[in-house]
Amino acid sequence: MATSSSAAAAKIALVEISVAAAVIPAAWPVAQIVYFNQCDPEARIATGLKWLEIYDTLGTAKGDLEAAVSELSPLQWTGDDRQAFGKHIVAYDVQLLGTQILAITVGLTLVYVGSVLLILVITYTIISTILAAFAVFIAAAGATVVGAPAAASAMATANTIAATSATVLRAVEKAAELAGVAGATAIGGAMAFDVGMQLGTGNTDVLGSLVKAAVDGYDNVLAGFLSKAERDFVGHGIYSSGRHAANPNGPGYLMYGLLTQVAPAGKDDDGNNTYGPSGVVDNLWNSFADGDAWNG
Repeated sequence: MATSSSAAAAKIALVEISVAAAVIPAAWPVAQIVYFNQCDPEARIATGLKWLEIYDTLGTAKGDLEAAVSELSPLQWTGDDRQAFGKHIVAYDVQLLGTQILAITVGLTLVYVGSVLLILVITYTIISTILAAFAVFIAAAGATVVGAPAAASAMATANTIAATSATVLRAVEKAAELAGVAGATAIGGAMAFDVGMQLGTGNTDVLGSLVKAAVDGYDNVLAGFLSKAERDFVGHGIYSSGRHAANPNGPGYLMYGLLTQVAPAGKDDDGNNTYGPSGVVDNLWNSFADGDAWNG
């Protein structure tokens, strides 16, 4: 599947905000948000629309079934076979309804979450582009004596823009997070309802289907878990670098690769900076406690 425009924009934004954060201290929080929210909203939306198509298909099948059954009047077919047939049709109709509810719940959730994420990607792409432009100007102007005042003024403006942007992005990010949690809860409820409807109408094969789906999807679940662990690890490094960049004890820095950042551990009794071994400690600390290991 070809990369969507939003996924490409997210990757470009990550490069731009990395350039910006190397020059503008207040851009570090924005860099963390951009890194944490690398995604493909259009793919989510497209998948959601496919689920909605399934909902429509099931609705058509349900309507056709009911129409076909209604054409068989009691005068045309009576007896025990007709009653048994009627019970099977009712059970099948209920099963279709349960699957319909699941399909529309998954579809609407994916479309809604994807739309919120699309807004987030568009917003942070614009902000990253602006901050990257500021960073290039500041670096170029600061390289000359004549341009130094302009660079200082641009830096102050860029820091203000970055700080305001981080607040806006956190609000959109929170909305996406709440949408995801609500959607996951709704999907879980719809799935439980569907399974209950299937079992209640005698379709015990649904349990086997659940087990098979779990087995078939374990590799994707494992890959997703490992990807999230790696994302959180590097993301905490970006977070720590942002704190240290504005910390009076001295700057920290981001390093993609083995270690995320090297940062001052604070001052000793003589007022001198002391340094921890690496960003590894800081990242592990952030996984289980608030603040960071070096500066609280």
